[in-house]
Amino acid sequence: MVENFGPGAMERLGFGYEDLRRDNPGLIYCSLSGFGRTGPYKHRRGFDLVAQAMSGIMSFTGEAGGPPAKCGPPLSDITAGIIAAMGICAAYAHRLKTGEGQWVETSLFEAALVQTYWQSAIALATDEAPQAMGSAHPLNAPYQAFEAQDGWIVIGGANQTNWLRIVDAIGAPELADDPRFKENAGRLANLKALEDELARRFRTQTAEYWLQALDAKGVPCGPVNDTLQALNDPQTAAREMVVEVEHSTLGPVKTLGLPVKFSRTPGKVRTGAPLYGEHTREILAEHGFSEDEIEGLEEEGAVVSAGPAAASRSTPARHSGASRSEEPGTRKHGAL
Repeated sequence: MVENFGPGAMERLGFGYEDLRRDNPGLIYCSLSGFGRTGPYKHRRGFDLVAQAMSGIMSFTGEAGGPPAKCGPPLSDITAGIIAAMGICAAYAHRLKTGEGQWVETSLFEAALVQTYWQSAIALATDEAPQAMGSAHPLNAPYQAFEAQDGWIVIGGANQTNWLRIVDAIGAPELADDPRFKENAGRLANLKALEDELARRFRTQTAEYWLQALDAKGVPCGPVNDTLQALNDPQTAAREMVVEVEHSTLGPVKTLGLPVKFSRTPGKVRTGAPLYGEHTREILAEHGFSEDEIEGLEEEGAVVSAGPAAASRSTPARHSGASRSEEPGTRKHGAL
């Protein structure tokens, strides 16, 4: 069972872990919330924005000297789901061995904090908080974006070998002999000077010219794409990362494919995302509720039904009843 109500909400409803494990000791019960079920912030509301701010992410994201910046994707939302899935799998492995279930728990705050591994390692070692560096890396240089004549590219000079490949690719062997840039420590200490030297060279040719030159030397590099460019990239198509599915009300729609591939049990995205409450009646019927009982639950606002079949039965009162049951730091579920 997976729930993302605020701490204490499931207990008040009679669906807490201890309530359910009495009938099912093998239950794996996963909770996700803004800050977790312990600690001074356990009852605070949480969203990805708050998690990114309080974890330190916004302090080192963006340009040096600029205001705090949020990462575009909802990092803590996505990471919390991944961590929860990993925790459930680990708990399932334990249950296969012992028959015992357990309570798996994580939060947006913790999910954001683990994303700061580089910066946290630096802060714990030096007792200094890392600052924003744009696209640059706190431990390697050059490892960032540079502007070409017609667009931006990124280069990954994450080690000495790649640094030497870069100066070879751009035709600047003198940079390899420059005492400021001979070793990674010097390149970090003189990062502004290094950026200036590389930037003026990259501005002399097109992005495609440099990408071909760098790739030919084995340098990790790529264009800075916008979202449409990324979705239409030939690698995206080759990996089936944009697929078309049938949505219950919108018809054929495109969406992202599966980012993990299986050799023996290949998967695929089969349907569009369900509407809020689209399968409520179907699920309740499978669990023995009669048509009259389901309609009674809808009228009381205990559940919400949606979708083409339920459109005529949906009323504002039922929706408002469901919204009153939501707890701080939660998101709506797709079924009940």
